[in-house]
Amino acid sequence: MFGPLVSIGIPAYKKPAYVVRGLQSILQQSYKNIEIIISDDSPDESIKIAIEPYISELAIKYYHNQPALTSPANWNAALDKSSGELKLLLHQDDWFHDPDAIKTYVTAFEDNPEIDFVFCQNTAIEETGKKVILQARPSLLHTMSENPNHLLLAQVIGPPSNTMLRSRVNTRYDEKFIWLVDVDYYVRILKKGHKYKYIQKHLVSIGIHEDQTTVFCRTNDTIILKENTWFANKLEKEAFKDILIYDYYWRLLRNYNVRTTEDLARAGVEYKDIPPIIVQMLSLQQKLSPSILKMGLLSKFFMMISYLTAKKN
Repeated sequence: MFGPLVSIGIPAYKKPAYVVRGLQSILQQSYKNIEIIISDDSPDESIKIAIEPYISELAIKYYHNQPALTSPANWNAALDKSSGELKLLLHQDDWFHDPDAIKTYVTAFEDNPEIDFVFCQNTAIEETGKKVILQARPSLLHTMSENPNHLLLAQVIGPPSNTMLRSRVNTRYDEKFIWLVDVDYYVRILKKGHKYKYIQKHLVSIGIHEDQTTVFCRTNDTIILKENTWFANKLEKEAFKDILIYDYYWRLLRNYNVRTTEDLARAGVEYKDIPPIIVQMLSLQQKLSPSILKMGLLSKFFMMISYLTAKKN
């Protein structure tokens, strides 16, 4: 077979029908030099049984994790077991939409030897079949190298299923995260200087359903507060001189009614992981009534006072 070997890692947990749908979409690909790594966290053999008809048609390496690794450790396991020059993590509820999807990715790498990762349009498919493009700030698609932290404002790249990497990108997912795990990952590889190419095509379909981890996290205030605080602790002090990042955290504290460091501790954040800049924001917000903070213009005014004070320090 011609062209580089492409490794497709599928971190699996139950839902064998989803895994089969993904395999069927791989089987339909025009590009054939592919290996598939299934890293299975299921407590039973339902996935193993479901993939048996595909063993003779696809180059599948199957690993049953006992005990389960859980996400995102299972994602990292799939990456570590991949041997291809190019790698992509296909979440089990996602699938390739275009038969030329992998060929399109590979061509982008071959035409641009300087790039280290390629991603496509972030296209979600709801259970009703409705298609939704999840790229709230399209301008970020072209400025991420200059402002990696802005992915916190809008995660325009999308989940790992959208993104193919060269094997020389040896960064792995921070297993502490589940909500901001992909934001943290992309920010880190961009800060390492890895270059990218965006393909404005619907190559991969991102399945949306009610029992996803993402859906659970979106309605879980504790996880959102905890992981955003962890991420703030990772950011260098200079990052908060960017008013967009400063404003993001100001609004986060306001919108989730965080008044004290004790509120963050109750969300599961250790006091040592609360950066001084967050403490400084809270010191001003504590002096303002929640009703004032909810007034957009007034909140913005006090945010600017807080921001300018912090910038001087």
